[in-house]
Amino acid sequence: MAPNSTKPRLLTGDRPTGRLHLGHYVGSLANRVQLQHSYESFFIIADLHTLTTRPEAQSIRDIPLYIREIVLDYLAVGIDPQVSTIFIQSAIQETYQLNLILEMLVSVSRLERLPTLKDMARDAHLDSMPFGLLGYPVLQAVDILLPRARVVPVGKDNQAHVELARELARRFNNLYGETFPEPEALIGDVPTLIGTDGQHKMSKSLGNAIYLSDDAATVETKIMGMYTDPTRLRASDPGTVIGNPVFEYHDAFNPDKTEVDDLKERYRAGKVGDVEVKKRLTKAINIFLDPFRERRVYYNAHPKIAQDVLTQGIRRMQFEAHETMEIVRAMTGLSYSSEMFADEIDLFGEYDG
Repeated sequence: MAPNSTKPRLLTGDRPTGRLHLGHYVGSLANRVQLQHSYESFFIIADLHTLTTRPEAQSIRDIPLYIREIVLDYLAVGIDPQVSTIFIQSAIQETYQLNLILEMLVSVSRLERLPTLKDMARDAHLDSMPFGLLGYPVLQAVDILLPRARVVPVGKDNQAHVELARELARRFNNLYGETFPEPEALIGDVPTLIGTDGQHKMSKSLGNAIYLSDDAATVETKIMGMYTDPTRLRASDPGTVIGNPVFEYHDAFNPDKTEVDDLKERYRAGKVGDVEVKKRLTKAINIFLDPFRERRVYYNAHPKIAQDVLTQGIRRMQFEAHETMEIVRAMTGLSYSSEMFADEIDLFGEYDG
């Protein structure tokens, strides 16, 4: 894809720790598909971020498998590589360079105020906060600022991280001159989707997710086992709709609003059982996922397409990152490091001091 300077830039992405699920779709993927034609879009597979909570050798060896799964999920939901750039974070060498510079522009106390870091440490069963996890939001800012993105579609839990990227852009611009735009977060229509357990947000690590690649039978099994109104012992008991995960999913994925309203009314009156409500939901979600499954089967059968998408995306992002770092070095004065052996600057001449 050739650079298009007439459109503002967008960046967002995912860590390759597993397949993507419905929570990813409503939180960010739907926005990406909708916005990719209005923005110059960059989608990052953030493999370096996995090291913050999964540094074990086996976890690292699993990364290529998960990268493959994510690329297939991207293509399946409708990310168009003809208008979007999909790339792998670790393939961009400038990521490490800009990360070092931005780390100098933020305090430890500022990073410690981000509540998501404590949640990530808890979910990863970490007894203490690793340095790399504390710096996770700085590395996210690097991801956003390297392509000089203006818009970042994210879930609600990452909104604070985009705010930090804005702060770092302002700090850099104030110190060295106008270089980076201040990115804006775009939150999905359903910012946080509850998991099938009804207790936590949908998450790969908590085992409460419905994946975009799940087959119809798996979806049915997961929905039939979903948490619902715990106070309702019989189908004839009046049930609670608000806060009931099954109805939250109906609202998000069932396009037949007349059916949803009817189910809610009968549920409140004790005139419909959980089984029927869940079976209707199963049908709606499987219809929703069917086009994704069909496209995924096609791309899975033609692996060279996905490989070419990544190859071209990495090349495109390498070009953009190199250009950004040339600007950064010039603005900060760090360009001398690349010039000193090109006879453009003499560090070893006569010294009068």
